[in-house]
Amino acid sequence: MNYELKESELSLGGLINGEKYFTECEVSRNKYTLELLEGVLRGIPDIIRVFSSDNTILFFNEAGYKFYNKTRDEVRGKKCFETLNRKRNCESCDVQNTIRTKQMIRIEKYVPEFNRFMECTYNPVLDDSGEIIFVVEQLKDITEKKIMANTVKESEERYRKIVNLSPEAIVIVVDNRIVLTNHQACKLVGTDYSKIIGESIYKYLGSESIKPIRKKIKQILEDKKTKSTSDHKIIRYDQSIVEVEISASYLTYKGRPAIQAVIRNITETKRALNQAAKFQKKYIESISPIPEKIQMETLYMPARTVTGDFFKIYKVNEDLAIGIVGDVSGKGITAALSVLAFFVLFREAILISYDPSKIVKILNKKIVNYLDKYIAACCFSLDLKRNEAIIAGAGINQFMFQKSNCSAQEFIVKGPFLGMFEDGEFDEKVISFEKGDRFYFPTDGLEFIFDDDEIKDNYLKKHTIIEFIDYVKNVLNGVISDFGALKDDSTLIALEIK
Repeated sequence: MNYELKESELSLGGLINGEKYFTECEVSRNKYTLELLEGVLRGIPDIIRVFSSDNTILFFNEAGYKFYNKTRDEVRGKKCFETLNRKRNCESCDVQNTIRTKQMIRIEKYVPEFNRFMECTYNPVLDDSGEIIFVVEQLKDITEKKIMANTVKESEERYRKIVNLSPEAIVIVVDNRIVLTNHQACKLVGTDYSKIIGESIYKYLGSESIKPIRKKIKQILEDKKTKSTSDHKIIRYDQSIVEVEISASYLTYKGRPAIQAVIRNITETKRALNQAAKFQKKYIESISPIPEKIQMETLYMPARTVTGDFFKIYKVNEDLAIGIVGDVSGKGITAALSVLAFFVLFREAILISYDPSKIVKILNKKIVNYLDKYIAACCFSLDLKRNEAIIAGAGINQFMFQKSNCSAQEFIVKGPFLGMFEDGEFDEKVISFEKGDRFYFPTDGLEFIFDDDEIKDNYLKKHTIIEFIDYVKNVLNGVISDFGALKDDSTLIALEIK
């Protein structure tokens, strides 16, 4: 797919145009953006509420409607306190404070109507003039965290009673065997308490989870880690499969080293997030912008379902392509929304300049003003008429260049993260290339390839870029097999001049 630049295409205002963006003509013009945005919101297990600049509700995500037991029509245009059947606003309204300060706010509070403790994050979204367009509120239920804070100080009977109050499944494991559990864990695996106690934890794990769980338990016990979270599959008593998120922590149980695991059923969430990930992959094209002159192969493996890594290459004309590879700080909904906004800013920057160093300077100022995020990126241009590449670094400072049939060379282009310093300086490297030469642009999840001299000196000389991408995939799949997941999102663009 070619990307011809048009003045009428996406703008930042179009991306964050409040309710109109979600309901009127912007839907057709920003189809993929809207699908991804709605897909990400729909799949997030935390409660998401979006407020307009006048502190009225625009919409919830599905978790929000379910939690408040409300429909879209029942909340739209209402104030927050009205959804709780209160008669007046809170003394200190965090949405209003976010609108007033234009700063992200994160607090913990107790919601008496639901008897829940919540971690609340309020993210302001600003327009080009720095005015609030809307506020995204993210609520995470931390009730079990509050409950667990004091359990180790109580007697076993008291501890069991408190554990049974948790809405999530909880098990205590000593020497790989379950010594304590709660009602929710029994319900999750589909059997009663007496049949679970004393069983090996591995009896209820899918075969692909056993090896990474063994390593994780060993690491937690050795390092006395307070929290380690990963996704796995549980085999229920009736042999059906449930997708779960397991948060495991070290504790002492009756004087012995133990593992406390809080288990959340995320089967439906996984299904929704997988759909959101499909939208995200669709939005990030992996087809060469000028296929008759540039061969492009890509690797795109998220650590979790929805990723903060991104890449984009635009065709300016038949002899010029401009691309960028990057990584947004943070995870989940905030990072995903920031990626969407960044694509719009990148497109607008290309309309101003084709010079990568100028593009990253333009992006840096925009991000400082609008996104309140750090973004690592490497921007590059390929001029096929002059046979010249220009690469600018902004947080992603390493790339490799390989002359045909030669060893790959590592290059450094210094520059701070985008959004870190308003007047940041960004180095650039100019490289002359010929037919058969290659460029490799990875994110920080693939830094290990720079440290492997065998890859740079020998492997790349004897293999195609397709074979190299497959090799890296196999390495990462081995990590997943050993540890259950990648530590970081991993993205790589490999380009060969035809």
